[in-house]
Amino acid sequence: MTHLLLEYDESVDAAYLQVSDQPWDRQERLDDSRGVNFAADGSVIGIELLSPARIGVNLDGLPFADDVERVMRARGFRILQRAS
Repeated sequence: MTHLLLEYDESVDAAYLQVSDQPWDRQERLDDSRGVNFAADGSVIGIELLSPARIGVNLDGLPFADDVERVMRARGFRILQRAS
C-alpha cells in the first residue's frame, strides 16, 4: 500500500494525490482530466485529477490505482468502471 496525501480544492474541483515530497521534474498528461508528476529519477511524486466530483475518477492507466481508488472512495468520490 502506498501512502497518498489527498488535497482537494472544491472551488475548482481539482484533487492532488501526493506520493512523495521529491522535487518536481515533469508532468505527463494521461488525458484532459488526469496528469502524473514525476521526479528527475522517474519516480511518481503526485497525481492530478481534474473534475473528480463532477465527472468521477478514471483509474485506467493511473499509477497506484488501487490506492487512489481507496483514498478517493473514502472521501466520497465516484469511481468510474475500469476497462477490462
